[in-house]
Amino acid sequence: MARLLSKIIVGLLALWATSAFIAELLGVTIIFPFNISEREDVPYHRLTAIRLSILLSFSYFGFRYIFFQSEKLYPIQFLDIYIKFFTITSLFVFYSMNVELREYYFVFFLFVVSIILHFASRKKIRNYFN
Repeated sequence: MARLLSKIIVGLLALWATSAFIAELLGVTIIFPFNISEREDVPYHRLTAIRLSILLSFSYFGFRYIFFQSEKLYPIQFLDIYIKFFTITSLFVFYSMNVELREYYFVFFLFVVSIILHFASRKKIRNYFN
């Protein structure tokens, strides 16, 4: 059930990201979830959260490569790790910048997605008696 739900969520987010990319090329800014405007700036607290989550992900995968370079990751595992970092950095950035309470729906959404992706990306233990 978690895998199906995660595929639906990842698919919807991928469609949203693709449409936001195309819209930006056409001069229309889409701020998550559906705030559409002509060339409006993305709020600074969201840009900071994205930047910090990318930096944390880069450092995590850099250290992972140095110490565990033979382990392979599936794309769902990468998304799981990145969304977790994005959730954590969003929470800290929003709190430290005294963002309005209504903006925390974004953090709540990321938290729910990270829980679903966590369960969908777990390795299943198939042989219990090996």
